[in-house]
This record gives sequence, C-alpha cells and structure tokens, in this order.
Amino acid sequence: MSTPTFGKAQALSEANEPQWSLGTDEATKKEALCLISRGRWSLSATRMGIEREFKFKTFAKAMVRLFINQVADQCKVKKHHPEWENVYNKVAIRWTTHNPEGLSHKDVEMAKFCDDKGIELGETGEEKIERGG
Repeated sequence: MSTPTFGKAQALSEANEPQWSLGTDEATKKEALCLISRGRWSLSATRMGIEREFKFKTFAKAMVRLFINQVADQCKVKKHHPEWENVYNKVAIRWTTHNPEGLSHKDVEMAKFCDDKGIELGETGEEKIERGG
C-alpha cells in the first residue's frame, strides 16, 4: 500500500533554521520550534514550512466526514490552505505561507488546530510514516 509522501523533511539544527515569513514574531517562532522539537512536526525540505502525517483507524475518520473536512472548514475561516495528500487512512499535511514566503503564524496556528483535531478524532499513529525523497 502506498503512503502519502512529501519531500525529505529535516531534523532541526542551527544549520537548517526555518525560513521565517517576513514579520513573524518571536512568540510564533518559539511555538514553531516547540512543535518541531516534539517530533511530530518536521521542518520541510525547503525550510519554509512544517509537515506531518496523521494516521487514523479508518478512511472515514481521515477523510469523508471528519479530519480533512474539519481542517478544510477551518482553512476557509482562516483563509489559509495546506498542501496535503490522502492515502486511505493517512493524511500528510504541509503548512507554508506563500506571501510573504516562509513559515508564519498562520502555519503554526493551523498545525496546532490539526493536532487538536487529530487527538479529538482518535489519531492512531505515533510512528512516522516513511517519506519519499
């Protein structure tokens, strides 16, 4: 079975600090680094976003009525949309800001929203899903 894949994510180090969106405040930077350091979110290969994969018990929890639809509804409210893929019960999400380019408050806010929804909907996977190169 194939799994959702994005670019090769990076572990955080001084050499690959995130590329922040112009105007990103220190509190947001701290929150983003905290999300990454917990190990569930990874810095994208471009260093301009964060990404993670969610695994649910069933396709329905991942897609049809729940996770993706609830995230999509919040995207409309916040006027901010992810890059994402869905394969059966797995959803890969990358948050990045295109204008001004880089990691921003909106990305961090939506990543936290996704985490909360994942918990609420009984996300099953602590393991990292293999990513392509």
